[in-house]
Amino acid sequence: MEAKQNNLIKSLSIQPLIVVIRLEHNFFNLSNKKKNLLSKIEKLSNFGIKNIEIGWDSNPEWVNLILEIKKRFKSINIGVASISSRQSLESILSLDVNYSMSQFFNKEIHIQAIKYNQLVIPGISNIENFKEAIDLGYKIVKIFPASKLGINFINELKDFKKKDIFFIGAGGIKSKNLKKFLKSGYDALVIGRELRNQTPDKDLEIWLKDYR
Repeated sequence: MEAKQNNLIKSLSIQPLIVVIRLEHNFFNLSNKKKNLLSKIEKLSNFGIKNIEIGWDSNPEWVNLILEIKKRFKSINIGVASISSRQSLESILSLDVNYSMSQFFNKEIHIQAIKYNQLVIPGISNIENFKEAIDLGYKIVKIFPASKLGINFINELKDFKKKDIFFIGAGGIKSKNLKKFLKSGYDALVIGRELRNQTPDKDLEIWLKDYR
């Protein structure tokens, strides 16, 4: 897990942004949804996005979908979002993804992930979970929901950390606020909802010019 953490930190140091794409309900039963998803990823890649997370889905076809995405978009650092159960954890074992994330801290899942050498970045919303994650050996944590916890929350965590921790902010962050959150102490950020139209808005487009 140490090597995977270092590789992700290296990637996010180049471009401190992850775009998360969540599959629609009944995605695998709807025509053209796969084609539209691949088209969206291609457009994001063309705009210079380097790190993309795909939301986990319990459908058996999901694994093959991720394998196809990884094969087609080799220049993108593909990860998986919403690993929060044993089923979701076991489904990524054959994918060899570079990273994945949980929405909230689940000690049992994270212990199992470490056992399998899978980097499942814990979602942190309080100081107690932060301490537990550090004790497990994590040097990357996701602060969620960052917009509701506020910018000052990360300062509370920094007071407790004894190691050099890499902070990822997620939840309610808009492209117009990227600079503000990064200046406040976050090392990287996650956005997603505002990219439903498949293209970055003006604020994100301008921001990306510094990280291509």
